[in-house]
Amino acid sequence: MSDEQECKCEAGAPKWVVTFGDMMSLLLCFFILMLSFSTTDVVKYRKLVGSLKDAFGVAETTPTAQIPSSEMIISQGVQFQPTMAVLFSIRSKARNMSKAKAQIEAEAGADWVRIKVEGDALFLPGSSEINPEAYPILNDIGDLINEFPGTVQIEGHTDSDLSTQASYLSHYQLAANRAIAVMDYMVRTKNADRQRLVPVSYGDAKPRETNDLEEGKARNRRVEFLFNGSSRLHVPGETLQPPP
Repeated sequence: MSDEQECKCEAGAPKWVVTFGDMMSLLLCFFILMLSFSTTDVVKYRKLVGSLKDAFGVAETTPTAQIPSSEMIISQGVQFQPTMAVLFSIRSKARNMSKAKAQIEAEAGADWVRIKVEGDALFLPGSSEINPEAYPILNDIGDLINEFPGTVQIEGHTDSDLSTQASYLSHYQLAANRAIAVMDYMVRTKNADRQRLVPVSYGDAKPRETNDLEEGKARNRRVEFLFNGSSRLHVPGETLQPPP
């Protein structure tokens, strides 16, 4: 470049530097503003918001939603009905009773417990009069009846031996008399609520075993006590899924 040529460069900093400086200033102000928000006094901020709400007539509300704890889930989400809770206790006592006395058997489902007592342990053959030797058995079952707040069905069953009974109607009559006799014993001796006792006669219609053998006939002669925890009726011989 010759000395005669003059430099045409403008004096001072280039124009882009001014634009860049303005942008950096704006960014600095932005971050300072963000920092000031992040360090705001929470107490003063709440007072300020409360004052604004009062000024505009907005009532302060307290949030009611909360995360449920495990205790709340157990106590509120999973609640047992009183009848079902007592039924669990009766099931355990009935099984212990069946282990202690050979004349008693017990079985249970999800919402019912059935206690079976041999008829020969309660009555003389062909009679509906309770044998005094059966009082201890009936007293133990009566305690369970008084403990249970639901309905207890007392079922009478006979064998199909027609040598001592004239017709099938006699089976129903004898079974009904035995069920009623047991119910009467519970009401008079154990002060059971008769409104919760339901005597039922099945006669020889629901045998447990064959009536061709004497052992089978003896098992078919029985009185059963059904502690029903639901509104549906569970009949003998019906297979239901037992509880775990």
